[in-house]
Amino acid sequence: MKEQFRETDVAKKISHICFGVKSAEQMRQQAHIQIVSKSLYGQDNNHTPLAFGVLDHRMGTSEKDRNCQTCGKNLAECLGHYGYLDLELPCFHVGYFKAVIGILQMICKTCSRILLTAEERKQFLDFLKRPGLAYLQKRGLKKKISDKCRKKTVCLYCGAYNGPVKKCGLLKIFHEKYKTTKKVVDPMVSHFLQSFDTAIEHNKEVESLLGRAQENLNPLVVLNLLRRIPAEDIPLLLMNPEAGKPSDLILTRLLVPPLCIRPSVVSDLKSGTNEDDLTMKLTEIIFLNDVIKKHRITGAKTQMIMEDWDFLQLQCALYINSELSGIPMNMAPKKWTRGFVQRLKGKQGRFRGNLSGKRVDFSGRTVISPDPNLRIDEVAVPVHVAKILTFPEKVNQANMQLMRKLVQNGPEIHPGANFIQQRHTQMKRFLKYGNREKIAQELRFGDIVERHLIDGDIVLFNRQPSLHKLSIMAHILKDGLFHLYGELL
Repeated sequence: MKEQFRETDVAKKISHICFGVKSAEQMRQQAHIQIVSKSLYGQDNNHTPLAFGVLDHRMGTSEKDRNCQTCGKNLAECLGHYGYLDLELPCFHVGYFKAVIGILQMICKTCSRILLTAEERKQFLDFLKRPGLAYLQKRGLKKKISDKCRKKTVCLYCGAYNGPVKKCGLLKIFHEKYKTTKKVVDPMVSHFLQSFDTAIEHNKEVESLLGRAQENLNPLVVLNLLRRIPAEDIPLLLMNPEAGKPSDLILTRLLVPPLCIRPSVVSDLKSGTNEDDLTMKLTEIIFLNDVIKKHRITGAKTQMIMEDWDFLQLQCALYINSELSGIPMNMAPKKWTRGFVQRLKGKQGRFRGNLSGKRVDFSGRTVISPDPNLRIDEVAVPVHVAKILTFPEKVNQANMQLMRKLVQNGPEIHPGANFIQQRHTQMKRFLKYGNREKIAQELRFGDIVERHLIDGDIVLFNRQPSLHKLSIMAHILKDGLFHLYGELL
């Protein structure tokens, strides 16, 4: 039986939990190896995982007959170890994409300073220093700061012109720097528009497009902008520099999870293995990384590198959340895969499927109906259910005779017993087979008999769905109506 582990000599109290964003350096420190190879297995016939590949056994093991190469433990004991892979070009994190746009709307797109006057900065910083600020207060404050920043079109520090920042297409951000709705046009904007006079003379179509002149903020530009945000401005973005800096919201490095959460399944039908979705997605990311590296070395066209970059960005997004909408037809994946978000969310996810709801032993479900003969704290259970649901009772001097009688009755006759677990061997024996008379005579103190439910047992009853504690209540079992209920079922 599992027991809670607690260090006896150390008494500690958890003060709080802080969720943050891992920086690239923290990922490197947490990981054991760097993943560089896109191939999974070597060329030999032994099916050996390739060193520095996605299935390197230094990240743990997913096979019963092979131990982890880092800690030497087997599948049951090794928790797994992380790896990491460096991205050739930075990418937007699909989970933080909205947050990145929010930050870009609040800062200058030239000098990275927050678009607030000195007086407004002081006022907001004073408010943030108040102890015990509630979450809703912080959210309201962020909206106020954002609204003030959006209204400012000229940076107070470098004099650069700033326009609205918008999402455009899949994981793309555009800065409409020269968009004007005012009657009085800024000199800087008018100078920019005049620079196209010669072009308009030769091509009239340019004139209609001038109003939509945009600046593409790709991940590399955004990363440099976020890195240059001064430390004193970070609290005004409602971020904690200790938990995560703005630049950490852009992916430059990916953590490769341990093998135990993405096991390889050996196929009996065809030679080879079925790899997990995460493993396959990681190999695609490494492959695209290598393609970009090769194109940069050989001096390929910029257009080609940009297309590769878009693919890399899409694969990184699908690795985290595979239910992205708005993927272009030419880039859409052929096969649907499960990302991290899909593993966690929904009814079949980790929280609701594995943590909140579990399949347990010693439980059953049945039809219930009221009976005026029962006391308010009693409940009747059908004989069929009472024969299958068991209670593990330890044999002692007081109950020895009863336990012998139950063992002799066996699983078929109620009240009887289904299993017996002997004290020394820890082996469970099914009482349907074998000599029950002999087993009954050999009963010893300390043996555990898994007997049928009988009158007077205390059971937990609930009505699904159990939404609060009062849904689950203890009742005393009544077996006077067993046969009646058995017939009703």
